[in-house]
Amino acid sequence: MRRRYMRYFKVVIILLIVTSCASPKAIFRPEDLHTPLRWVMIDHIPMVYTIQGEGEPLVILSSFPLRADSWREFVTLLSPSFRVIVIETPWLWEPHAMGDDFSSEHLLQVYRKFLKKLGIKKTHVLGVGEGGGLAVAFGHHFPEHIRTVISVNGFEGVTWSGNTQKMLERFYSSTEEGIKELLKASSLRYQQQGPSSEEVRYLFEPLQEKERLQAVQARMTDLSQDIKSLYITAMIEYIDFSVLIIRSDNDAVLPEKYAAYARNRIHQAEYQTVQTAGHFAFMDQPEKTAEIVRNFLLRYPIAEGLKSVPLHKLF
Repeated sequence: MRRRYMRYFKVVIILLIVTSCASPKAIFRPEDLHTPLRWVMIDHIPMVYTIQGEGEPLVILSSFPLRADSWREFVTLLSPSFRVIVIETPWLWEPHAMGDDFSSEHLLQVYRKFLKKLGIKKTHVLGVGEGGGLAVAFGHHFPEHIRTVISVNGFEGVTWSGNTQKMLERFYSSTEEGIKELLKASSLRYQQQGPSSEEVRYLFEPLQEKERLQAVQARMTDLSQDIKSLYITAMIEYIDFSVLIIRSDNDAVLPEKYAAYARNRIHQAEYQTVQTAGHFAFMDQPEKTAEIVRNFLLRYPIAEGLKSVPLHKLF
């Protein structure tokens, strides 16, 4: 009897050792986050985010390599009128939790669960570049959660070409020099005076872990496939919620033809141009971009039963 228990004990120990070796080591450390960053776990994926302000929710889908602090000035301008929630890139903090699925569809499901976790039933959603495309797709998939979508130089109209490949390679650079060059290409501010070493290190900081470097490539691969299959682009003709498309006059990253493609096919799209701004309009012209966003959102309150307010009533 004693020998049988000893054999059973050895088997349990061996199973525990095998299981621990097979399970990827967690690299997300909440203690590494600094105020005002918060986090919540969604399907074992740590969702890192910030909340600032009071009022109706405005969710910003921040895309790689931007982080929450990249939006600070813009968010500060909007927070007196709205509760602004900036979600950092979901797949970056604990890549293995994505289960080898870095597709846009998977990200949309994670965003939806995040909103439910925070008790948000309906919201405005904003994004720039890839985040703009995801915001449009989120509204298409989950119209019950959407009041409006704002896409700033968004990817919703992007189709595949050699130029698209080059554009993604620029955004998904995983080196400090690559991130620096992206900032300079995407912002007139940084073209005039390059980003500081502190700003570049802040964006590069999560990439100290090799698993996250691999995740960058995995997301670029899956996003490329999404674009080739027209995953988001095919949706835009069927959108039936209010969309604001913001286009910068000096966007050297996103070709105009892609912006025009989306603008001409989204039936309820409004269009605004931000002057003297690069791809990251919210960085180059935060006051102007915030003003455009605020005026748009005030015309489309989330509260049930309220109708769109005519523009002349706001002034």
